[in-house]
Amino acid sequence: MEKRTISQDFVNLSVRHNGLFLPGHSLQRALSRYCVCLAVWTGSDEYPVYLPGSATLLRYKDRYFLICTRHQLTEEDFESVCIMLPNGKQSRCITSGGAIWWSAEINDGDHNQIVIFDFTGPCIELSDLRALFLDFRHQHPDVPADNVVALLAYGYPTKGRNYDADARHIELGQCFVLCRFIGGGSDDAVHVIAPLKPLSFDPDGMSGGAAFCLLHDTEGFSIHLAGVIVRGGQHRLRLIKAGAVQMVLEEFIRSRPL
Repeated sequence: MEKRTISQDFVNLSVRHNGLFLPGHSLQRALSRYCVCLAVWTGSDEYPVYLPGSATLLRYKDRYFLICTRHQLTEEDFESVCIMLPNGKQSRCITSGGAIWWSAEINDGDHNQIVIFDFTGPCIELSDLRALFLDFRHQHPDVPADNVVALLAYGYPTKGRNYDADARHIELGQCFVLCRFIGGGSDDAVHVIAPLKPLSFDPDGMSGGAAFCLLHDTEGFSIHLAGVIVRGGQHRLRLIKAGAVQMVLEEFIRSRPL
């Protein structure tokens, strides 16, 4: 099979996702909606929210979940995590439906960094909120590394945010990073990826962000969730694999049925 690169004719091709075809030229923007800036409602008049990083939004088995990582939050924050939903020039802060999952084994591997917030209740009521969630059905196919054309990583670096207290306005700068696959980490639940060029900024704040893998096989291109960013530096990003995220979602659903 001919090796394809993202710099060839990808932008002119269709990319498969969940049985549908997406135009290659709009893929980067289409995927960006599924990564949001993680927000915690403070109740303060001066600083009503603070932003401890990034988060990935997934729809799985008709439930709606926000995924982030444990080191982004304190346990006191858990009840106040929210999604900022654009509302004209301002934003509405939508809190979760109340159900939360995290692992007590915080030091036992990066996969235990996963934290899940159930937003199913608010999503049932708000169609514009539902539209932000990726329809996640299963982990990406197990393919040779040569079939991985590129990885697309999204997040909200701390340096890209600006809060104007007088205007009560927050500017958020989402970052898109094109990466290549490196391999697995010391933790079996982790992928390691590398930006095509070393990052020119501090990636602090990108934890919780989404990463997608662009694959190529005899049937063409396809896009899949690769995982959720858990740690990183200017030369490497570590992802909690999509399969590990799926396992935790299954456990969540079993333990907290609707």
